[in-house]
Amino acid sequence: MAPHDHPVFTQVYTWLARAEDSGAVGKARTQVSSALHGRLLIVGLGPAEDLHHLPDTVTEVVGVEPSASMRRAAAANLAAATIPVEVIDAVGEQLPLPADSVDSALFAYVLCSVDDPELVVAETLRVLRPGGTIAVLEHVKATEGTWMRRAQRLASPLWPYVAGGCRCDQDTKAVFEAAGLDLSGLSSPNLTPVPPVAPSLVGTITV
Repeated sequence: MAPHDHPVFTQVYTWLARAEDSGAVGKARTQVSSALHGRLLIVGLGPAEDLHHLPDTVTEVVGVEPSASMRRAAAANLAAATIPVEVIDAVGEQLPLPADSVDSALFAYVLCSVDDPELVVAETLRVLRPGGTIAVLEHVKATEGTWMRRAQRLASPLWPYVAGGCRCDQDTKAVFEAAGLDLSGLSSPNLTPVPPVAPSLVGTITV
């Protein structure tokens, strides 16, 4: 099995993504996707549920997905896509795209699972054209001293093993801040009742 492939987790995640699509998570996907446009990069295509939420302003999609089982899970959504979608077997740390080659990018529940989130963000900024948009839908590290943070501490040693490498306490906000990004367009709602993967970071960033 490839290092980034977790077939059992793929089945669970695909089921969850579809089940959550009618609730708060689905609404958040639509909300953040509304700002996307032109040639879109999806880092971590997964089962491609995000394709259902894209506005008409998106003209084509480049989906990067290193997991073979996730690419197979995406087959039905890819077949139903109404715009061109190119799927690339690659990791976000090494995007096989030239600089300034996409208009917008989407991070949806992916930065918690990549090997080097700082490098993934740097690579995304490299391929984004000036004035491009990043849409964000991520679960993140909870505030210190809260019961959610205590739940994350309890879950974090085992969580990557049961959730396909996901780190439930990933401090994605700090990663964005270190990259010098303006986070004024992001908010931190609680979209899920599962403490290890709450709260969320939701919104858009203009670069």
